Amino acid sequence: MEASGNVEPVQLSMKLTVHKDTNKVLFAEVGKDFADVLISFLTLPLGTIARLVAKEGDMGPVKIASLSSLYESVVNLGDEYMFIDTCKEMLLQPRNPMEDYCRRMKLNVDDTEPTKYYVCNNLLDCVLETNVMCSTFKNYDCDCGSYLEKQISRNTFIPLVGFVKNKSCFIVTDDLCVLPMSLDTMVSIVKKMGIEDMSTLKEILVNVTKNQLIDLLKCSLVSKTPLTDVFLRKKPCIQKSDGNIVYVCGDFIDEQCASVNVKIMYQKSDGKILCAQGKDFANFLLSILTFPLGVVVRLLQGNSSVGSVDGLYNSVVHLNEDLFNTKELKAKLVDLGLAPQFKLSNQVLPISEVVAPTYYCVTKSSKSKLTDFYLTEYRSVVDPSTKCKTVVMDDPISENESSKVLLRGPTVFAVTDNLVVSPISSMPLLSLSNNTNINLGDIDVKVVSIGLNEGLSILKASLTSSSALTNGLAHLVTNVKSEDYV
Repeated sequence: MEASGNVEPVQLSMKLTVHKDTNKVLFAEVGKDFADVLISFLTLPLGTIARLVAKEGDMGPVKIASLSSLYESVVNLGDEYMFIDTCKEMLLQPRNPMEDYCRRMKLNVDDTEPTKYYVCNNLLDCVLETNVMCSTFKNYDCDCGSYLEKQISRNTFIPLVGFVKNKSCFIVTDDLCVLPMSLDTMVSIVKKMGIEDMSTLKEILVNVTKNQLIDLLKCSLVSKTPLTDVFLRKKPCIQKSDGNIVYVCGDFIDEQCASVNVKIMYQKSDGKILCAQGKDFANFLLSILTFPLGVVVRLLQGNSSVGSVDGLYNSVVHLNEDLFNTKELKAKLVDLGLAPQFKLSNQVLPISEVVAPTYYCVTKSSKSKLTDFYLTEYRSVVDPSTKCKTVVMDDPISENESSKVLLRGPTVFAVTDNLVVSPISSMPLLSLSNNTNINLGDIDVKVVSIGLNEGLSILKASLTSSSALTNGLAHLVTNVKSEDYV
């Protein structure tokens, strides 16, 4: 709910406690509205994050490891390579699974268009059938032969605003851990920093703008001190990558996930992967853009190594459920899934999607003319002129759950080390390396299987390294099947 026109822009207030000697934020005292925004960061799909951090803001655009180049490659990918036109929209404007809660917050950084619902142009005739078809994307075919392009509203009452209860107060550390308000906690933070002289501390009242919140999102992904970076330094203190990344499956060892084969081209001398080839692999990588940030941290078991994100997620996990609007809401946040209908078939990672509610289409007519129509989660008929039919949601990708993909065959797709996805025909050999003196005799091509372990490694590397394939698959380069390179 943001201001527009000549109305003053909405701002959030908070109080910073700063160590004067180091010019560093120790903690912030915040209310519900600011806490809601921080928690909402975890609900943002990676595609949305890539789009937001590329905005100028007050701090300028920020690139996130290989995620930004993956997103840009989708921007540049021709529509003819997508399975259907909608696929590109799903990747560049992915849906937030907690959209209804975020939309009602005082300040919402997510600029994705709200989900719209479309029913048949001939709705009055369709309600005479058993069910009514509906889509969250426009111009799909209705079973009757017409198009789903008549926008319909949802009569859904969501009394909750944001995630935590009204009038709740929190302490937020410099690395974005959200803690219940407590004097003991404040003292503990000061002691942990080795500060004994309280006269070296000062308090600053801050009014936070939407641009600053977007800058805070940027810094949360690259820095361990995002509050200091945004409100004192005015620039991100970028955390350096740890190098090779190997993720151990841990609790996911029994999960039933798909695996895909991919050819990798790499340099034998240093193990640098120049590119990978395979449509199924490219589909998997593109699907990462639909993953909410909280899902990523959960899959990586709170060890994503992405800026301050792990601390934020883990602190939400440990917050008392009584601080949230409902206990069920906290459970949803901790165990997020993809937005409805966004999960691909043969997914490499153990990720679910949020189950959409069952909707009913209520129509009212008079003298064979439609006078009112809306979607509701409750079946009700109040008079003979009203009809209430079960809604069948049309899948934007496929009618068959076993064949949900993003890219069109038979085109062969290649992926560079920094996750640029493109048709192999548009990827010149020399573009695979910054070194134009690359020795072809040093190149080898091998076939590897990308399963759960590799998928998690690449997911982590996509957010922490500009050489995502090299770092994510380094453990496979010396232990895979080799093919002759022609």
